Amino acid sequence: MGFDMAFEGRMKLDSLYYFSSPPFHKDFDNAFELRMGVLGNAWENDHLRLDYELSGNAIEVDGPSVQSGLRRETDVDFFRAWLRLDGGNFQIRGGRQKILFGAGNIFRPLGFFDTRDITGVVPQTRGTDSIRTTYFFDSTSFLQTWLVPAKLDDRMIVGARWEGPLAGLDAGAVVQYHPETDLKGLPNFASELFQSGFHLKGEYEIGYWTEGRVDLQLGRQKQALRLDWTAGVDYTFNVGEGLHVLLEYFLSDRGRNFIAPALGNTLTVQELGVLFDQPIGIDMKWQVFSIYDLGDQTFQIVPQIEYAVIQDLYLYIHGRWGGRASSGSRNGRLFQDSPVFSGKESAFGLSLVSYF
Repeated sequence: MGFDMAFEGRMKLDSLYYFSSPPFHKDFDNAFELRMGVLGNAWENDHLRLDYELSGNAIEVDGPSVQSGLRRETDVDFFRAWLRLDGGNFQIRGGRQKILFGAGNIFRPLGFFDTRDITGVVPQTRGTDSIRTTYFFDSTSFLQTWLVPAKLDDRMIVGARWEGPLAGLDAGAVVQYHPETDLKGLPNFASELFQSGFHLKGEYEIGYWTEGRVDLQLGRQKQALRLDWTAGVDYTFNVGEGLHVLLEYFLSDRGRNFIAPALGNTLTVQELGVLFDQPIGIDMKWQVFSIYDLGDQTFQIVPQIEYAVIQDLYLYIHGRWGGRASSGSRNGRLFQDSPVFSGKESAFGLSLVSYF
């Protein structure tokens, strides 16, 4: 068969009002995003298929997030750009692609390449420039490997993972060598690490899962380890058209020799995430998403209403409320009350998303 092509895209308009924007900062953060691309088959015979995806993303932003340097005013880049050779039980794909796996919903210890803002509207991760191979043992298990250029000398991020059934559960195991890189958009980009992890997921009356990762920081005279782990449950109650409740716990614990500048002197972080969501008819859905830090007692609560205006056009009414549950300094990991804009301030917004 010959070449074919399908066109797809997304347009997103955002306007977010901050109730207490710092002095000399605008009150509204406005953004326009346009994503367009093509995907399809490039070539195919009886045994092999070559398919592709090519899409670009352009974002224009104005407001306090630009004034504070958290976001660029104009950002134009490829979102996905890959070719895949599919031989049935073996695939190889090269280019800018999504590498995202694990069982966690709110917290992602295995999110090596996860760039999503989970408090945002329709969060999506950017693609990662990489070469990825997948070998399918059968319809339920596979082995995957990847190479990611570190953009620093000739270094490469190298990883592999297995996924399949284990004792009635969905299971996975992963290992990765992560040198120091220049990929500033990724977690731990400036550290040399050997990382290993796992995930388990099952269902018995309720859904349940766990996911964890151990990092060994290399190049240190003394052993430097960090553990990131999450566990969660969810259940849909017979209330209205189904009230879905999700609860997830996250633990990060590091040794004193493990360098993590973003955490300062904090060695242990514990957080709770809760999500409630429920459809109302066929056109509307509400949800409330919240994260609470058990250590510094700061929190974020993010309510959202999704309304289907017409087919493939959605209106989102959303907000963010941040604060601290106890008295004293209100600054913490999830909320900061300071003259420096952090993007975690309380806000109310509207978003319009169209798919085509």
